[in-house]
Amino acid sequence: MRRAAARLVPVLTVAALVLTGCGVKATDIPIPGTYISGETYSVRIEFGSVLNLPDRAKVINEGVEIGMLDHIDLVGTTAVATVDIEAGAKLPRSTTAELRQSTILGDIHIALEAPKNAPATFLSDGDLIPVSQTVPATNVEDILRALSNIVTGGRWSDIQQLVTDVNAAFPADPAELDRINRAGRAALSDMAAHTAELDRILVSAQQITGKLESGRGSIDNILTNGPARAAGLSDVLFNVVKLIISGGALAGNLGTLINPYLGDFRSIVSVLAPTAVTIGYSDITLSENLETFRILLRDKLIPFLNAPDVQIRRVDTQVRADELVTTLRALGMVP
Repeated sequence: MRRAAARLVPVLTVAALVLTGCGVKATDIPIPGTYISGETYSVRIEFGSVLNLPDRAKVINEGVEIGMLDHIDLVGTTAVATVDIEAGAKLPRSTTAELRQSTILGDIHIALEAPKNAPATFLSDGDLIPVSQTVPATNVEDILRALSNIVTGGRWSDIQQLVTDVNAAFPADPAELDRINRAGRAALSDMAAHTAELDRILVSAQQITGKLESGRGSIDNILTNGPARAAGLSDVLFNVVKLIISGGALAGNLGTLINPYLGDFRSIVSVLAPTAVTIGYSDITLSENLETFRILLRDKLIPFLNAPDVQIRRVDTQVRADELVTTLRALGMVP
């Protein structure tokens, strides 16, 4: 048996060399562990990048190997990986695919994950997992490159300068730092104790901003036309000031004109002032005078004229008769 095995090894080696010379890859030889036994179905997966994805990469779902990479095609700028999945593995159509590494230096594999509460519609032969449901691998080369950029790109010095600036912003005296800390805590406590006032302030500020937003057209008009009109107003004000200054000389001449007649003006004012005061108070006293006159007519004159209480006891013959008759007619005694 040992001799037969020894003779068989060179034969297999020669056969492998012959097949290799004919353009067949080593991975095409059906070696156990390089293919899925049993029934399978094919699924295509779109990736934005499949850098360092090895040939015959494993397809793992929930920690279990359920398939293997068959080949990769480039469609436009998208890499489409075709994998063979065991027929017994049921994957929802919403399954996501991600390129992962088991260890930091391990080979990359394709990890398939089904979301929770996924619909009971499963992938079948020839279906596609789009690039929107895939995540490219974050391999160790990218991590080391990013760390290299941080170390060699001056980021550490920036962080050191940031720490130095923060330390310089605080006082060197610990007592002063404690005082700032106490004041900050007191301010926070005061704000927490007056949340109602803060809410009122915020509501008022919101109302103000809402009114400003509703009056955006007026504000735009003010900001657009306001500067030019303000400039014109300043010119008017300057002209008014110039008019007042120019009126100084006129005022001097007016004083020269009025001073000789100042005594006459005072006499006129002394006469007109009581009249003006009387006219000013007329609206107050007029109603009182009218009420007094109304009482006189109602309580005195009208009752007297309606029923005069007059008794004629003796007529003086010396008085002229016509005057007596006129008086009696005025009183209503005679027709």
